[in-house]
Amino acid sequence: MVLHCIVLTAAIVCISYAQFGVIVGSVTDGQSGEPVIGASIRLSGLPQGAVTRRDGSFHISRVPSGTVRLLVSAVGYHPAEYTLIVPSGDTARIRIVLQSQAITSAAVVVSAARRVQSVQEVSTSVSLVDAQSIAERAMTRLDEVLRYVPGVVVTGSQVSIRGSSGFAYGLGSRVLLLIDNFPALSADNGDMSFDALPIADVERIEIVKGAGSALYGTSALGGVINVITRDASAAPELRVRAIGGLWTLPRFETWRYRNDPPRLGAFDASTSATVGPAQFLAAGGYRRDESYRDYNDSRRWYLFTKAAVDLNASADLRIVAQYAADNRANWLNWRDLRYATLPPATTDTTDRVDSRKVLLGLEQRTVWSSQFFTTLRGSLYNTWYTNSIPRDSAGHVSADATQYNAELQASYQASDQLNLTAGINAVLNAVESPYTQGRRLQTIVSSYVQAEWRLGERITTTLGARADNVSTEREVSGMQLSPKLGVTYRLAEQTTLRASVGRAFRAATITERYAALRFAGFTVGINPNLRSEVGWSAEIGMLHTTSIAGREWTIDGAAFVARMDDLIEPQFVVDTTAEIRFINITRALLPGIELTVRGWLLQDIVGIESGATLMAPRDLVENATLRFRHNVQWNTRLLVQLAPSLRFHADYRFLSRVERIDDRIVQLGLVPNGDARVPIHILDIRLLWDVPVAVPLRLALNVRNALDYYYTEYIGNLGPTRQLSLQAEWTVR
Repeated sequence: MVLHCIVLTAAIVCISYAQFGVIVGSVTDGQSGEPVIGASIRLSGLPQGAVTRRDGSFHISRVPSGTVRLLVSAVGYHPAEYTLIVPSGDTARIRIVLQSQAITSAAVVVSAARRVQSVQEVSTSVSLVDAQSIAERAMTRLDEVLRYVPGVVVTGSQVSIRGSSGFAYGLGSRVLLLIDNFPALSADNGDMSFDALPIADVERIEIVKGAGSALYGTSALGGVINVITRDASAAPELRVRAIGGLWTLPRFETWRYRNDPPRLGAFDASTSATVGPAQFLAAGGYRRDESYRDYNDSRRWYLFTKAAVDLNASADLRIVAQYAADNRANWLNWRDLRYATLPPATTDTTDRVDSRKVLLGLEQRTVWSSQFFTTLRGSLYNTWYTNSIPRDSAGHVSADATQYNAELQASYQASDQLNLTAGINAVLNAVESPYTQGRRLQTIVSSYVQAEWRLGERITTTLGARADNVSTEREVSGMQLSPKLGVTYRLAEQTTLRASVGRAFRAATITERYAALRFAGFTVGINPNLRSEVGWSAEIGMLHTTSIAGREWTIDGAAFVARMDDLIEPQFVVDTTAEIRFINITRALLPGIELTVRGWLLQDIVGIESGATLMAPRDLVENATLRFRHNVQWNTRLLVQLAPSLRFHADYRFLSRVERIDDRIVQLGLVPNGDARVPIHILDIRLLWDVPVAVPLRLALNVRNALDYYYTEYIGNLGPTRQLSLQAEWTVR
């Protein structure tokens, strides 16, 4: 009997092996013929992929036999697609040639449909930020990156996609944040921690715009942001980045809280290598900022590691771990406009906030056959913070919050025309805090399914739905159903049309339901009966490539509309007091249009990337403009190639003046001059030099807010003033 089992097992293994093959290839520069290092090769619709080595070669194992499509991208090159046949139990070889392109538009996305696909196949708008754009701008935090993305507005710690969010001191994000596909919103506030991300080791950031709950569940009301870190290199590699800079002194004497310019600095280092079946990446960094405002200094540290191990011929395991610590002053709002860089006179300047974030994620992928593979994910995301005020004092705040997440996802290629994706997901949010009166729990159990059906060579339709059962402290529970329909039509080789409509929701956070505290002049009361926010969004769009003055240009345009109900907003219980509660109060309509163009002029000497979003956000309850929204957003980037190793860049950002805020905050005297607001005009310039030395070195001189323009992003907070910095990057292979 045992012998029969062994023989049967061996037969199954042999059959399994016979269904797979190997792809071996190389990637070279189309002009010089030199190898392209660090190019990404992904299999469309499958989890496998590779990154090119120092000689431009790559190797992909566990490839299902038959016809496969390779999606190839690299920083500074046009994306490319290749189709080849992988023989069963044998090796397919390919040589890939890429053409250079300084303004990149990556061909590969994984967030829109939870699988690898070309951007032309996506039925919703997707913006991508690559590693080169992040490095060139000397960015150290996620919010700095997102400010340059069309349709995305950052208000303090609140991220809004196409007007989905206003301003609520960061509570209850209506945009879902993922790190390498693992959720990273805090379990208590449902907010983002911008400093907890290894920005120096990000490969790209994918921003999916519009309702995303059909695949991702709660918090994807306005969209999804997926921060994808780079994989380990095939050969040993060391990367080092150092930034030093200062804030220039303000023009107004009453704003100068010190006589010398405040300083800032950052240091990042990472190393990666491949040893046998395992790949490793380890990184760490430190940031210090004395700030342009008094009592607003900060010190931040982070550690990040990523590992991948081939378990056998058809399975692998990936591990992501991150730790971040933040020690900062507890700044909230200015004293008044005359003293905009100073906190209120009653502020306890000995009070500091100490916060920690820990992310641990495991992902196991198994390719069972040429048509079927599964992904099992589990993660833990813990946020902990406290201030230095004693626990028995009124001003003490602290919380220990952990989100536990488990998910099983399966993908089945039923035929050349039909792909099915399905999964089950369970989430537990656990919060321990004095302001929630002890331990609170929230559970969300979900299932989802999505079908992509290719009708001929031109049309692809997507139909999916997700069901989420939300239960909070056994007091409020309910089922949310989030369907979605999308269509893409390949009108021509250079033109793709898209359309989609979907429903989304956001469950009220534990803090919004149960927070009871005295904070910055406000008294916050509990409201355990909050309902989930819900909304619908729809869009039609076009992605088109054309030739202007003999150069290739990309045009991406969309018209969109969103309807949102039961939006949770902080509401004054009585207009004459500072007592507030979170209440389902707002119904909103958010129509708009968005247009992005990118391309080169003057024989690839001058590059332009420009995106504009025009909106008319409406509060249907008050029949007025929706609060804390900008009607116009415009981002423009100019690149000038001064010499082969010398480049000049300029970024201009414009946000129209916010038409409405919550005037009661001002009327009650909680924030003096809180209604001070102007249109936002920000010009950033930089000079980049690839220094011709043995060890690759890039220097970047950055001037942010070069015109030293003064503005507020939100009530009682002066926006960042002019900043000068010098960045140096080394890569040793």
